[in-house]
Amino acid sequence: MDTKPDLIQKAKDMAKSYHEGQTRRGSAGFVPYYDEHILGVYNILKDECQIDDEEVLVTALLHDTVEDTSCTLEDIERAFGPEIKEQVRLLTRIDGEPFSVYARRLFANGTDKTILVKLADRLHNLRTISYMPDIQWIQKKVKQSYTDILNPLHETMKGIDGPYNDKINKLADMIEDQILTVQRKLKLKI
Repeated sequence: MDTKPDLIQKAKDMAKSYHEGQTRRGSAGFVPYYDEHILGVYNILKDECQIDDEEVLVTALLHDTVEDTSCTLEDIERAFGPEIKEQVRLLTRIDGEPFSVYARRLFANGTDKTILVKLADRLHNLRTISYMPDIQWIQKKVKQSYTDILNPLHETMKGIDGPYNDKINKLADMIEDQILTVQRKLKLKI
C-alpha cells in the first residue's frame, strides 16, 4: 500500500487557496488566475513536455505563490521541504527587481528544473498576451523574451547537463514559434 502523500494534489490545493480571488485576462474575459495561468504552466509541462517529475510539477504549481500572494518561502518549506522551497525562491522575482536582473540571477543559479518551469511560464504568458490591451507592454514582453530569456539561454545551457535539456530546447523552440504567432496576430514590429 502506497502511503506517500499526493504532493501534486497538495500543491494544487495550496496554490488554488493562495491565488483565490486573483483574476487574469484570458479568452473568456477575466478568469481565475489559478485556472488560467497556474494550471496552464502545469499542463504545458505535464501534457506537452510529458514531464512526470513530481518536483518539477509541484514547483510549477507554486511558482507564483510567493511573488503574488501572502505565501512565504517558509510556508513552502514546511509543506514541501527545502528542495521545493529553493526552486520557488529562484523563480520568485524580488520586489522592484528589474526583469533582466531576475533572469540573470535565475540563469546563473538555476537548475534544469527551474529553467524548465520558467520557460513554461513564459510560453504560457506569450500564449495569453494578446488578450492584454496595451500593445506597447506586449512589445516590451516579446522583446524581453528574446533579450532576457532566449538569448542567454544557449550560454546557460552549456553549463547544465541535466535530464531535461531536450525539454528545455523544445520549450525554447515553442517560445520562438509563439513569439512569431503573436507578432503576426498583432502586427508587431520588434
